[in-house]
Amino acid sequence: MNLESNQNIVFIKQCEEYDRERLGQIIAQGMNRFNFKPRGKVMIKPNVVFAYQTDRFGKMAYTPPPFVGASLVALSKSPGLKRIDVGENCAVGFPTRLCYKSAGYYDEIKIARKQAKCKVGIFCMDEEPRESVFIGGVVHDNLRISKKMARADAKVYLPKLKCHCVSKMTGAVKLNIGICSDDERSIRHDFMLNEKIVDLLSAGYPDFIIMDAIDVGMGNEAFPTPRKLGLVIMGTNPLAVDIVGARLLGLSASEVPYLKVAMDRGYTPASIDQIDIDGDLKSVEDIDEQAKRLMPYDDEFYRWQDVEKELKRMNSPMRFYWGPYRKSQSDKCLTGCVMGLKMFLGGFEKFAGVQAFATARPVSFVIGRYEEPIDANGEEVYLLGSCAKASISNAKKVVHIDKCFTTATDMNLSIGHKLGMPAPTRDPKFLMDLIGAASAAMGRKMISMRYFQDIGHFLSKGLIRRI
Repeated sequence: MNLESNQNIVFIKQCEEYDRERLGQIIAQGMNRFNFKPRGKVMIKPNVVFAYQTDRFGKMAYTPPPFVGASLVALSKSPGLKRIDVGENCAVGFPTRLCYKSAGYYDEIKIARKQAKCKVGIFCMDEEPRESVFIGGVVHDNLRISKKMARADAKVYLPKLKCHCVSKMTGAVKLNIGICSDDERSIRHDFMLNEKIVDLLSAGYPDFIIMDAIDVGMGNEAFPTPRKLGLVIMGTNPLAVDIVGARLLGLSASEVPYLKVAMDRGYTPASIDQIDIDGDLKSVEDIDEQAKRLMPYDDEFYRWQDVEKELKRMNSPMRFYWGPYRKSQSDKCLTGCVMGLKMFLGGFEKFAGVQAFATARPVSFVIGRYEEPIDANGEEVYLLGSCAKASISNAKKVVHIDKCFTTATDMNLSIGHKLGMPAPTRDPKFLMDLIGAASAAMGRKMISMRYFQDIGHFLSKGLIRRI
């Protein structure tokens, strides 16, 4: 589907609003520019990290429904296309179907079906049968991905350009984290996360990319704040698209960890100078001029990328201690439990508010091996992650969540109600919505035979290996 001559071309169009008609015209121009004419079955993967109570938590952690709908309709006009399916798996521990509903995806699909020229569907990757594909990577030998994705004739990615609390940015390459179900998503989501992300390109190399850079997310990727950029970025090479996205965020390709790993493995292009920029923007100078709309790169831009800084901003008595993940070395794990903590506390800021942090309990969080003694002053200490270790005195209680990595969901369930702040896990509406969605997801897994497939995989692979 990808033409070699198109590999280093990035096609950029200006668009200020999420107008379906205008977006449809832009996407059609992009398809024509790359001679992208999908046939058979197409899978579309948007970016849906988190969506719930959007008036409180925001609407920037997912590709907007009109952007998805316009893409569906534009793609459906390609002759020979049988059907298009939208698929995603949101953040670990949160039912994808609840995110879809909260974001408005199910309503958008109804709108798109009335206009599309082929069948249109939507599915949750965490509920459907999987198929094993060979990766041959550093982290993954094989990966079980959605059967619909594995058997699709073409894959179209709809990333949303955002800052990211550990990977610097979210784009087309990192969108592949969402092709993993929770069991395999957690594998090496630690100091080897960037190696894992690049491994996933073997199974998730998109045939066409339509990046939403109309409103760009600042700060934490799960709870970002918007800044207007007014661009739609298209291409067939995920590295090329992400390098342009990085430049708009003030980053070179080598400053984005997963892009650097990809380039070290031989993926190209290796810099923005190797990219042909076309469309409404024609040069790197044009990109730099457009990027001024996102400036300044201030505290809001880097929100929840430094835990200590954010606790200090909110005058919180909470304390954070962070050490190396191995003995006798200085390297800290930048992409495991600390990412979970940033999302956990960032979510609490949205749910409980800044003032709640100022009056919270003076608890301590410890990640990694912290060498200096910690005086808990009679409060609880939470050791987050399997490698967490410290010399602690005067603690009311020490709670160790022995998981690698410890997710925001783990923290919410284990300690969220102990911080002296209003907690989602104590909110009746949240619990009812979560239990309802989880129950529906369980029912779907029974119907789709996903449970039986996973049991069979464990018996034939995991159990035999253990015996």
